[in-house]
Amino acid sequence: MQTQYINEMLNLPELKINQVLSINADELHIEAEPLCDKQCCPCCGSDQAVIRKGSNNIRIVRHLSVFEKKTYLHVPSTRLLCTRCKAGFVWMYEFVGPKQRYSRLFRSHTAEQAFGSTAAHSARMQQAPVSTVQRIHNEAVPVEYERICEQVWEEAKETADLVLGVDDFAIKKGHAYNTGIHNLKGETMLDLLPGRKLEELRSYAQEHPDFLLLNPKAVVLNLARAYHTWISECFPNAIRIADRFHVHGYVIESVQEVRKTVQNTLSSRAKAHLKANHRLLNPPAESLGEESKKRWEALLNYSPLLRSVWEWKEAFTTWYDCSPDLAIARLGFERWCEQGDRIDHAAVRSALKTMRNWKEEIVNYHHCRWTNATVEGRHNRIKAFQRRHYFTRNRSRYKAGILIECNRHRILG
Repeated sequence: MQTQYINEMLNLPELKINQVLSINADELHIEAEPLCDKQCCPCCGSDQAVIRKGSNNIRIVRHLSVFEKKTYLHVPSTRLLCTRCKAGFVWMYEFVGPKQRYSRLFRSHTAEQAFGSTAAHSARMQQAPVSTVQRIHNEAVPVEYERICEQVWEEAKETADLVLGVDDFAIKKGHAYNTGIHNLKGETMLDLLPGRKLEELRSYAQEHPDFLLLNPKAVVLNLARAYHTWISECFPNAIRIADRFHVHGYVIESVQEVRKTVQNTLSSRAKAHLKANHRLLNPPAESLGEESKKRWEALLNYSPLLRSVWEWKEAFTTWYDCSPDLAIARLGFERWCEQGDRIDHAAVRSALKTMRNWKEEIVNYHHCRWTNATVEGRHNRIKAFQRRHYFTRNRSRYKAGILIECNRHRILG
């Protein structure tokens, strides 16, 4: 290969390729030198009085792989002297930092590959030590975190009719939780705060004035009282919407409680059949295939009570999907509650009590139809991150890693 084309492939315009020193199955060694003769003095900023004072040992720098071979650049470590300032210095290359053995392109590519992956996987791809990749990744995380946070917060402040989503996820289920704040319109995660208790939420708002400067049109929440109290204090004019996923979960849970009651009254064969296929009662009927519909119809024939509670659940889905405006949604919600009152079961009565307590927040869905569906998907991404990083103990690095993980695909996209 002609040496004049190697530099284009390496993307290093400041260097001139002299020769290929060696090439084997795994490594490629290339000798190069700077195009310029002199550099500006770091003290006076001029190259008029700069002279060469010899050279140190050859500097070997790892660069991006070429043809799947590890590529090493051999460049001179030239000593320079400014006769005006009497300052001695060594030639500074743009493609590599001082006292570094890996080029800037190699470091940026390695860090990019380590995001969304593990250091061990990136090290195998780059044919580099795991400790080196881990160090490069750790150095890149704070810079990327600052860039992404600035961008997502600026986008949230400029978004018209901003809609926020607030939900928690477990670090250790039943013991420790984090709360995420999300921009649903921008599809980004704004921040992550420890805990989910009201005191912790209020403390966050006091310590982060940028959060209070947001002007959301609506906030989507689950049915935790602490979240609704906190949002009403921070954004009293925002519409609080009970997340459809969580609300529907209460209804499905009552259906399954009724199923368990009916199951205990059946013969052993029917009981086993109902238990094995109980998940067919959860999704809407139109989403089932032909074979699933046959089994589902057999389940409903076991008991009129089971059929009536299933129809009540389906009516709730229809109410969510088909209410054209807020006024009709209020009337439809009352009719749905009256339908549930005719079902004589403790689980249904308990669900209806919850629904009536949160009536305003549930009906507010029909102000603007937003849910935390994207937030739930983001929680799966966070759980994968936690498994890959073995629950990083450093809180700042843990938070930075999650915000990068949840936002980079959206920012880069």
